[in-house]
Amino acid sequence: MYARSAVRKKRENGIMEGKKDKDFIATLRDRGLQVTYQRLAIYQSLYFSKEHPSAEVIYQHVKKKFPMISLGTVYKTLEKFYDVGLIEKVSPVTEVARYDAQTGPHHHMVCLGCQAIMDAYGPVEEPGIPLSGQNGFHVLRKQVVLQGYCPACKTAFISKS
Repeated sequence: MYARSAVRKKRENGIMEGKKDKDFIATLRDRGLQVTYQRLAIYQSLYFSKEHPSAEVIYQHVKKKFPMISLGTVYKTLEKFYDVGLIEKVSPVTEVARYDAQTGPHHHMVCLGCQAIMDAYGPVEEPGIPLSGQNGFHVLRKQVVLQGYCPACKTAFISKS
């Protein structure tokens, strides 16, 4: 299954599926983070997004509820969430970091035309990439990025050829 709607079904590894905000607050505290309404709003904006938004997009969304929030606060909060494993950073071919609240096992498909990022579930054939231990390297995260064209860009790309 390669649809973003699959993310909603696969949130068992996420934090907010079927839970209340107080569960997310407990998760923040468990990870040593202060609980603020702004942090909650930033996470919710990312969690309920149908895309893999940038900090700027999240900022524009959260600013509607918290007009005094700064873009710097959004960036710092997202980086803190990333540092403690609450979210993933997806920056394969875009100049701007994009974020994903889905931290369970999945891959990403990136459109080279419009820069859209979609989640991809299921096995992806991987070449013999060495894991932890080789040359003393300790792997913390692994990410497979599939690059190509979304249906709309594929049509435009084929018509140019």
